[in-house]
Amino acid sequence: MVRKLIISAALVLAAIAPLSADTRYTMHMEARMAAGAGTDPMSQMAGGMLTQLFPAGGIDQVVISGDKGVRSEQKQAFANMKAGTVTLMRMDGSMVMLDPSSKTYWKQPALQAEASAALAGMTPNVKVTKRGTFETINGMKAERLMLTMTMAIPGMDASQLPPGMAPDLTMTYEVWLTDVVKASAGASALSAGMLKQFGLANIKELSDGRMMLKGVMTMFGIEIIMTTSGFTEEKASADLFAVPADYKEVPSPIR
Repeated sequence: MVRKLIISAALVLAAIAPLSADTRYTMHMEARMAAGAGTDPMSQMAGGMLTQLFPAGGIDQVVISGDKGVRSEQKQAFANMKAGTVTLMRMDGSMVMLDPSSKTYWKQPALQAEASAALAGMTPNVKVTKRGTFETINGMKAERLMLTMTMAIPGMDASQLPPGMAPDLTMTYEVWLTDVVKASAGASALSAGMLKQFGLANIKELSDGRMMLKGVMTMFGIEIIMTTSGFTEEKASADLFAVPADYKEVPSPIR
């Protein structure tokens, strides 16, 4: 379940920085061990998973975002998905993955059922700090925020845990947001829906129409770093957000 949670989080993070219709940009994502990463079994297991998921140097995605949804094309292999795989994030939060090399596709829930059920029972406590702190990134003024989410793990007896392993899960998300690029109503709605699945629905700053220029998500002693660049506006064809008629549906390779 931890592996599915990490994959789901990585996919969703690419869609919670909405843009005006339609905007093309590049997102780079990579993973690394966080400073002072723990040596508990959970951190060690998650660290190994991420080492296998992310290629050396990370992954690059060409993203188009707007009222039709979010379309991203990955340039490197990631999480059992080939280089060139296209992810279509629909307005209802569901995802369709296209493999142009084999002309196949599969449907992927925005958040795996097991991960969603687990998060629902964790009752996250979310705190936002560093409000009102601004920095300049790529020539754009951005507000820096730090979110800390702590969730009690259901059914976890602290007395039975290995030494050094906490009975709760803590995730931090440091993000830099700019209002230089404005969001469309549809993209903002999609962003809000994604955030709700992670217990972040009440964090207005993440769905107020600003663009993420940089984000660092830390959990299990691992950092996932995201940066966006190269923004251009265009009118994207509706065909880019649809499954081609000659593609065949297959089971998801993500387990």
